[in-house]
Amino acid sequence: MPLRCDEYNRVCVMGIDGDLSGDNAAALRKNAEERIDTKQVADFVVDLEHCSFIDSEGLEALLWLKRRCEDLFGQIKLIGLDDNCRKILEITRLEPRFECQRDLAAALKMM
Repeated sequence: MPLRCDEYNRVCVMGIDGDLSGDNAAALRKNAEERIDTKQVADFVVDLEHCSFIDSEGLEALLWLKRRCEDLFGQIKLIGLDDNCRKILEITRLEPRFECQRDLAAALKMM
């Protein structure tokens, strides 16, 4: 499964295995929407440790999730970014819009 979802004290942690593009981006959106609608989750951590590329669909999914979290007074944190994913956020000038933490423990501490 390319996407795993775990919950830690009402924070949904979504782990992406593979590139954040196409089907993975759609799965992220679909799963996040389900968590928001059925469990009223407003805080998300997206674990990109096993992701080495984010395309425009992936960036759109992250921006969509960020807007949804903000609408619900929640937050989104990104963890596990490799140099390539960090560079993609930098080049697209999206890096300042996302809070990036080094690992899950650090992200959960900041929620």
